[in-house]
Amino acid sequence: MMRGPGGPLLVLAGVTAMMLSSCAEDPGGGLDGDPGGGTDAGADGDQSTGAPAAVHPDADGDDPSGGGSVSPDLMPAPLQETPEMVAEHLSAWQNYTVVSDTELQLSFYTGNPACYGVRSVVEEDEEVIRVATISGTLLDAVDSACTQEARHVSLIVELDEPVADREVVPLAEVELNR
Repeated sequence: MMRGPGGPLLVLAGVTAMMLSSCAEDPGGGLDGDPGGGTDAGADGDQSTGAPAAVHPDADGDDPSGGGSVSPDLMPAPLQETPEMVAEHLSAWQNYTVVSDTELQLSFYTGNPACYGVRSVVEEDEEVIRVATISGTLLDAVDSACTQEARHVSLIVELDEPVADREVVPLAEVELNR
């Protein structure tokens, strides 16, 4: 069973926002909050781009859609989590499926795997499972010229307790490595 905090319109809105954000210029010339201009431009004028734009569609954790349903066959192959990244940001997960009693597979968008990694943070209680999916720049890609593109990926997250009838919602407040 596939569920999610958004449906096809949310996915379309997320992709559109990411495409539009790639056209906008940061006045500082670098990553958000980096007034120093990010990475220096190379001799040919190329400059490393910031991470793909991605925000949680509903930062307060409520699921306005009531849950959407998508075939589990549409889930991309899961990636391995990257333990160390910089310039991390939340990447809103689009859908999830229950893989086993204690595993969820969540799909979301991130950047080129040559430059960007992913990880998750899970908080559980008796009624709710909160999950954040996080994208960030790989340590060996910090000084690289990375293309800004959207890749549909997934992660499998381990739970401490079975999913059962608990609600699965986005986790909006997490500690990020800047």
